[in-house]
Amino acid sequence: MHIIKITVTFRLCLILSTIMLCLTALANPLFPLLNLEATKVSTGEFWRLLTANLVHFGWAHTLMNVAALLLCALAFFTEYSLKKFSLLLLWCCAIVGIGIYCFNPEYSPYAGLSGAIHGLIVAGLLQTRAYPQWIRVIALGLVVAKLVQENSADYEATDLQALLPVVVAVESHLYGAIAGLAFSAIDWLLQRLKRKA
Repeated sequence: MHIIKITVTFRLCLILSTIMLCLTALANPLFPLLNLEATKVSTGEFWRLLTANLVHFGWAHTLMNVAALLLCALAFFTEYSLKKFSLLLLWCCAIVGIGIYCFNPEYSPYAGLSGAIHGLIVAGLLQTRAYPQWIRVIALGLVVAKLVQENSADYEATDLQALLPVVVAVESHLYGAIAGLAFSAIDWLLQRLKRKA
């Protein structure tokens, strides 16, 4: 029997999940203050680049992202320090927010954690040693195929779209994946430099 290891990173994800669930329950007063609206970011409300990752378009959206966050923490980040995992998550959230703000202002308002979760998945697959390399390579290939497919011109997120009252911001998944890749590359470079010193 395999026992689930409750690590400090998993505890952080439980706290974030609780916050996201509470924010969904209090959606009416808080959603307009925390979502990403390009015009409001332009006037100095920069917190929206991060806080938009914590608010969602209803319960289905929230529950999908909470489940994905907790599964990522269990699958990939049991050996991460709290500091490293927090930096990765903040980095992914910030890059997704900046990407949507700079390149997709039509998603106004933007909300949700799925972009950052794609970053966690990519970084997790690149950095974990919990699975054989061939499994990680196949999984990364599937993530890349998903990103290519959903960012193609004729893509329609029909099944997912039925659960959300807004257009699925598939570009956020790409921004998150790029953030996860960049974080992993920087981390790899820093580790090599540390070993040489």
